[in-house]
This record gives sequence, structure tokens and C-alpha cells, in this order.
Amino acid sequence: MARRRILVTAADTLIGSRTLNQLLAYDVSVRAVVGSQEEVRFLRQQYPSNRYPWLEIAIVPRSRLAAPGAFDDALRDHPEPFDTIIHTVTDHSEEADCLARFVNLQTECLLNVLRSVNMINARVYRVVIITSLSPFARWLVDPDPGPYNPYNPASHRTSEVDPEYILATSQASDNIVYTALYNWMREARARFELAYVTAPSVYGPQMRPLENSADLQEANRRIWNICGSDSHDRMRAPPYGIGYYADVRDLAIASVQAAFLPQAGNRRFMVSAGQMLSGAAITHVLLGRFPELAGRLRSDASPPSRLTSGRPPVGLADTQLASTILGLVQYRAVEDTLTDVAQQIVDLQRLQNWRRIIQS
Repeated sequence: MARRRILVTAADTLIGSRTLNQLLAYDVSVRAVVGSQEEVRFLRQQYPSNRYPWLEIAIVPRSRLAAPGAFDDALRDHPEPFDTIIHTVTDHSEEADCLARFVNLQTECLLNVLRSVNMINARVYRVVIITSLSPFARWLVDPDPGPYNPYNPASHRTSEVDPEYILATSQASDNIVYTALYNWMREARARFELAYVTAPSVYGPQMRPLENSADLQEANRRIWNICGSDSHDRMRAPPYGIGYYADVRDLAIASVQAAFLPQAGNRRFMVSAGQMLSGAAITHVLLGRFPELAGRLRSDASPPSRLTSGRPPVGLADTQLASTILGLVQYRAVEDTLTDVAQQIVDLQRLQNWRRIIQS
């Protein structure tokens, strides 16, 4: 039986790297797409060729990700064409000037990927798209992409907006994108099936140790802000008012299952472990696991995320397909997610302190 050929995009992001790691546990042939030669070196260190001979790596520069045909070269593969594409959506929010334009840009970027797959590779029978609601929420909460300023009231807008409105509008934006893809699939009579996997926001440990705070991705930045006593070292932090979440490792499991299981074709999945803890509760959990952080944890550095109704919206409550089809019946405990992320942050802070000692 021929080994399956799978293309994984954004393999240098939090979600994409975890998906790649999950995928390599199977007997498959994979081409991972990253954004730079430096990322190629990182992957080769993590997955040496002698241990992972069926892993190839291709480069698509980040500056080209939104361009039509950006993945054309990566998609071409002879004599063994791909049968599955797993595409992690990257955040193009800084390239738009309003939410409506961002929704249109996100839609067009995804349509470009589907068009390329349909045109170049006739053997592909499943495309999995992985996305989250956080990029949409960013436009409602934090439209200014400038650096975080702890003394600027605009930097704290998350505390002034309605989380239910943010979540509902972000879901509506994601619905627009999905509907456009579905309509294109029908009108173009695409030869492949589409599986669409969404998480509300994403937390979880990075695949490799952090070198600096800029390496933090997705909602992990919120944990950094809680763990850092220096207000000048805080960063703009997803989930921008979205209180529901998924651990990136659970999201990776669901995405790989969506690629493998025949019954996942032409389905839309919501992967949500429920509501993330409040800033005060996160601080309590971390203090119990990391007593050395006493006096440094700042629950006020994390915006409130609890919904006033106390009930999840219909879309987020409907995780039944992820359970019945993808087999995601149990999610990681929130305490484990927070502890694993915080451990990487603590290790980074120790490294930074050591660098300061060496420099002095």
C-alpha cells in the first residue's frame, strides 16, 4: 500500500508545528512549508533526516503568503503527488485596515489555496483548513497594530468591550469565510473534500524552547503578561476578549483526524475545551505550580474573559462532531495547559536573567 503524501503549511507556527509533530507519529510522507531558511534549520534539528526520511521541507516566504499562487511550487510533486493538504491559516490582519477588509482578505487567501490545489494536483482528495477566531477579535478590540503601551488607555480596550459581542461578531466573520469557501467548492466542482476546523482561541506549549518573548504565539501571550512583573515587557495579547479556548495539542489531534477519517470530509468542526480561567484564577493555578513567581504574577495584566450569560454560544457549544467523528471526547485539563505554557515562560525568564548576568 502506497504511503500517503501530505502537505502541511505554516509548519513554523504554534498550530502548524504541533500539527506536523502529531502527523509524524504516523507512517506518512510529509512536506512541511515554512517561511525562511532559518526555520528549515530548526526543523532539521528537531527532525533529523536519518530519523525522519519521509519529511521534506519547502519555503514560502511570509511576504508571499497572501499572494495568488504562493503555494504552487510547494504543491507540485512528481512522481508522488499529494493526496492531502493541511493548511493552517496565518494572520494577515496587519495587511488590512478594517474588519470587513480583513474578512475579505482572509477569504481570498484561502480561496487562492483551494484554486491552486484544484488546478495543480488532481490526486488531492482532502483539504483540511485550521483556523481560530482570535484574528477576527483583534479587529474589534485592538485595531492599532503598534507596540503595547502600558500608559496608553487604548492599550487596555479589551476591558472596555463586551466579550459576548466580540465572540458573536468573530463567529459571524468566520461563518462568512466558510460560506464563501463552501460556495466556491460547489461552483468550481472541486475534486476534493474540505474539512474546516476552528478553535475559539489557542493556548499551549511551543514545539521548541523560547528564545525571546517574540516567539510566543496565539493566546500564550496572555500568560506572558500575567507572569511578567515589568509592565514595559508586556505585549498585545490574544485572545482579545474571547474566553473560550482549545489546547493546541488537542487542536492538532483533531486536525490530523480530520485529514485521515473518511467521514470527516465536507464537515465543519468546532474544537473547544470550554472557557479559559479568569486572570485571577490563572494566577492562583500558576502560583501553586511555580511558587518562585510569588510577587511577580499580575492578574490585572490579563483582561477579563468571562461571559455575562455564563452559557457558551450555540456555535461553541456544538462540539459534538469533533467528539463523534474525530474522537475528541476528552480535552486536556486547563491546569495542564497553563502549567506547560508557564514552564516555557519561566525557562525563558531564567535564560534572560542569565544573559543579563553574563553581559554585566
